[in-house]
Amino acid sequence: MRILFRSFILFVVVFNSGSLVGQETNSFNATINISTQVVQSIDLITVNTISFENAQPGDGELYINPITNGSAGYMIALGTPGAEFRLDYNQQKTLFRIEGNGTLMFEYEISANDVDDQESSELLDFTSRNLNFNAEGRFYFWVGGKVNLENAQPGNYEGDFTIEIEYI
Repeated sequence: MRILFRSFILFVVVFNSGSLVGQETNSFNATINISTQVVQSIDLITVNTISFENAQPGDGELYINPITNGSAGYMIALGTPGAEFRLDYNQQKTLFRIEGNGTLMFEYEISANDVDDQESSELLDFTSRNLNFNAEGRFYFWVGGKVNLENAQPGNYEGDFTIEIEYI
């Protein structure tokens, strides 16, 4: 917003200089309408992280359904009530073994709802889709996905999952 404001001041100064020159030769009038919309920031609160309790190397593929599984991650986005937004995230993420060499590929799935009800949430496909905050400025996400532990080395793995939310 500061950049817009500074640009506006610079524009007015240049315009006024032109007006002075214009008044010496011809008179003219100009109207400039400037408008801005200040948009509230979006906060994303992680309530629960994804939990793979008692997972063991060699277990094969583990799947946490974001709609039906209570071990899914749970997040709440807070923003402007009724505002439209777009969601973006990396569908696949490499997790790195903390104690040394080893990686796992995790494929994320997200379900979403404008009410706090996991079972009625909709699975979001990865195509870009516009969503809306509810009347209270909230939107709910559940995060699950798949990971194959068939050839995994024992140990702890970590990785970051980033969701980007932007107003439209």
